[in-house]
Parts: sequence; C-alpha cells; structure tokens
Amino acid sequence: MFPSLKTDIEDRFAEVEVFFRATKGFKGDNAAAAKGLMFVQVYAVYEFTVCSVVRTAIDSIKSHNHKLNDLSPSLMTLFLDPEFKSLRDGSEKDVWKKRLRILKRTFSKDSITLSNDTRVPHDGSNFRYSQLELMFEVFGIKRLPVRRRAHKTRINEVVNHRNTIAHGNETAVEIGRRYTREDIQNVVRQMKSVCLLLVSVFDGYCADSSKQLRR
Repeated sequence: MFPSLKTDIEDRFAEVEVFFRATKGFKGDNAAAAKGLMFVQVYAVYEFTVCSVVRTAIDSIKSHNHKLNDLSPSLMTLFLDPEFKSLRDGSEKDVWKKRLRILKRTFSKDSITLSNDTRVPHDGSNFRYSQLELMFEVFGIKRLPVRRRAHKTRINEVVNHRNTIAHGNETAVEIGRRYTREDIQNVVRQMKSVCLLLVSVFDGYCADSSKQLRR
C-alpha cells in the first residue's frame, strides 16, 4: 500500500517540477505568478500526502485484526471516532448513555472497524506543522514528523501562502515576487522530502503491529 503511495507522490512532484521548468522563459508578472502558483501546487501534493498516509495507515492497522481493547489509548481516539462524534453531536439527555457506551467499547474484544475516509486528526491549523505533531501523537509515533528543523517553518510557509492566494488576500504575482526561481526549487525539494518521510515513517509503523498495542 505505502510503496504505491510513494510512487504516486513522486509522480505528482515530477509534474509540479515539469510545470515550473516550462515557465523558465516567463518575464515580469507572468514569471512572478508562476512562482506564486508553485505554493498552491506544492500544497496540493502535501495535503494529498497527509490525508493518504492516514487513510492507508487505517487500512493497514485494520488488516492486523486487532481487538479494540488491545489498542493503545491514543489509537482508540481515532478508531472510536464515530462514538466521540455522536457524543459531541447528540442531545443532552443521551450524553451519559453514550459515555457508558464508549467506555464499554474501550474494554471490548470487538474487532476494530473504521472507514478510511474518516477525517484526518486535526487541530484547526489547516495542515500546518502542529497538525503533523498531533497526528504522530494519535498514532503513538515517537519521533518528529520532519528530518530538519527548517522543514517545520517551510510547511507553515507553504500553507500560509497557499491560503493567502486561495482566499484572495494576495495574488500569486505578489507572493511570487518575493522569491527567486532557486528559492522555489528549494521549496519543492524540501516539501518532497517532508512528504516522502511521512510515507516512510507510517510504512514502518504499520509494518510492526506491536507498535499499535497498549503497553
């Protein structure tokens, strides 16, 4: 599952790089716009990666046939997502019954079930670095989500510029003027490194079923 995802991500970054090379002869505002739009394209691959590694991880963990009461507490927050949603969305009169149901489920020997279209664990940061930290905490992955400290800043920079352009607060031309072509190539390289590391980390985590169990 993860090898095919890695190939898909590499192909998407290759398409982004081909586009940017094709704009090498652009001048003035067109050149600036091409640089600004790279943040939108890189963000798209990055968001796809984050969502895909979580969905693939859910399918992989389910394939181990774990029982609910064997899961680590942090993973239960993910695999009991429907129950937690019902607690949040239900009426006041049902709250305590739902609390009891959730606690009973945590001690049950039911097989884990969860649709892989469940929303990625999130903290409202819209895929900024803090969301990756939360994801790793939920899965119980004991390492940083990036190889280098500079990648934390780069992730937030890409998200911020993409949102700024998408929401119309600034144009791609305005964003692009702040960067050289070499800068943009470095953005692509760093974000590709971020995405491929996520695949590698989750692949290793899912391959060892003992990492998903309470200790």
